[in-house]
Amino acid sequence: MIQLTELRYLLPFIVVFAGIIITLLVFLIIKNKIIQYGCSVLVLLVGLFSNFYLIDKEVFILGESLKITNVTVFFSTLAFLMTLFTILVSYQYLQKYSSNFFEYYLVVMFALLGMLVLIFANDLLLVFLGIETMSISFYILAGFFRKTIKSNESALKYFLMGAFMTGFLLFGIALIFGMTGETNISKILTHNVIFRQPVFLVGTGFLFIGMLFKIGIFPFHMWIPDVYEGAPTVVTGLFSTSGKIAATSFLVGIFVDMGIPDYKNLFALLAIATLFVSNVIALSQTNIKRLLAYSSISSAGFVLVGLTSMDSFATKAIPFYLFAYSLAQLGAFILVGVLEKSNEGKDYLNLNLTDYRGFYRKNPLFTIYLSIFLFSLGGMPPLFGFFGKYYLFYAAIKADLIWLAIVAILMSVIAMYYYIRIIVLMWFYEETDEKVTVKIDPLTQFTLVLLGIGTIVLGFFPQSIFSLFNLVIK
Repeated sequence: MIQLTELRYLLPFIVVFAGIIITLLVFLIIKNKIIQYGCSVLVLLVGLFSNFYLIDKEVFILGESLKITNVTVFFSTLAFLMTLFTILVSYQYLQKYSSNFFEYYLVVMFALLGMLVLIFANDLLLVFLGIETMSISFYILAGFFRKTIKSNESALKYFLMGAFMTGFLLFGIALIFGMTGETNISKILTHNVIFRQPVFLVGTGFLFIGMLFKIGIFPFHMWIPDVYEGAPTVVTGLFSTSGKIAATSFLVGIFVDMGIPDYKNLFALLAIATLFVSNVIALSQTNIKRLLAYSSISSAGFVLVGLTSMDSFATKAIPFYLFAYSLAQLGAFILVGVLEKSNEGKDYLNLNLTDYRGFYRKNPLFTIYLSIFLFSLGGMPPLFGFFGKYYLFYAAIKADLIWLAIVAILMSVIAMYYYIRIIVLMWFYEETDEKVTVKIDPLTQFTLVLLGIGTIVLGFFPQSIFSLFNLVIK
C-alpha cells in the first residue's frame, strides 16, 4: 500500500504521467499541435526539476520495490535531459515528413515513464514492467513513419527481436523466483548461498541476455543497424541515448550489489568482442545512420568495460562516460536528421557518406557542429568524450584489468578512423554536384548549441565534473 509520505518520492513519475494525460486533453480540447508540443516540453522541464528533489534521499519506497539513490537519480536526470532534447528537435523534423501527429509526444513520454520505472526498480516485476513499457513505446516510434517502407521494416524487426528477447528476460525472472521465492532484488541478494546453484545461474544468465540485448552487446547486437537505419532519425537518437541509459542503470545496480569476481573474464571477453565486431564492421559502412548504429554498439562495449571492472570508481566512471557519449551521439543524430530528406515513402535520402563531401563550403556551421560531435565520440582531447573514455580505462586499470584497458584503447583508435573519415569528407573533398541546403530551425539550433557547449566546455573541466560525481554519487 502506498503511504502518503512516499508520494513526494514519486514526484517525477507523477509529473510525467499527469503530463501525458494533460497533453492528451489539451489536444482533444484545443486541437493545436504547437500548444501540445509546448505542453510536452513544459512537462519534461517540470519533471527534470522535480527529479532534483530526490538527491541525497537514499530511501526504499513502495514496499522496497523502488530504490532512490544518487546513482539512480543521476541516470534518471540524464534520461530526462536526452528525452527533452529529442522533443525539442522533433517538431520541425516531423513537419518535414508530414507526420507531426499528436500521438508522437505521448508515446515519447510513455517511453520515458518506462525508463524511470526501470531505473528506480528494485523488484524484478517492476524491471519487466519498465523495460516493456519503454520497448513497446520504442516499437511504435520506430514505425512512426507509416508510409515509409524502411520505418515499417525497422518497427517489425525491432518488435520481433524484442519480443523474442522478452521471453529470455521473463524466463530468467521465473527461474530466479523459483529458487529464491522472491522478486525483490534486495531480498534476492541476501540469498548469497544459492548464487552458485545451476538453476539460479541459468536464470541470471537469461536475465542478463535480455538486458544485454537492450544495450546492444555482442552477439545480441544484430538488430541495431537495421532498426536505427529505418527508424525516424530523431527517434534513433533517443534509442541510442536514453534507452541505453535506462538499461545500463539496472546493470550497474546488479553488478555492484551482486559482485562478479568469478565472471569478470566472461564479461571482459564480451566487451572485447563487442568492441572488435562493431568497430571493424563500421569501417566498411557507407550509410551514416548505420555507421552511427555501430558506433552505438561500440559504446555499449565501452560501458561493459566499466561494468567488468565494477567497483566504487567504476560506479562514477560509467555515468560520466554515458553523459559525455549521450551529448555527442544525440547531437550527431540530430544533424543527420536535419540533412536527411524523404523519398516519397521509399527510403531516406542524403544518408550516404558521399553526400557530406565538401559540406563546409555550403554549410560551415553544420560542419563545425558535426565535427565536434564526431571528435568527441572518437575520444579526441580535450573534448568531453575523451575524458569519458579515460575514466573507464582508468577504472579497468584500477581493477587489475590492464589487458582489457589496452584492448579497449586500441579499439578506440580504430573507431577514430571512421569518425575522421566523415570529417575529412566534409572539410577536404570537393562538394558534390547536387546542391544541398540545410535550414536549422531556432529550437534545433538552440539544442545543438547546448549539446555543443556541453561537449566542449565540460571537456576543459573534467576533474571538477568528476569531483562533483564523487560528491553526489557516494
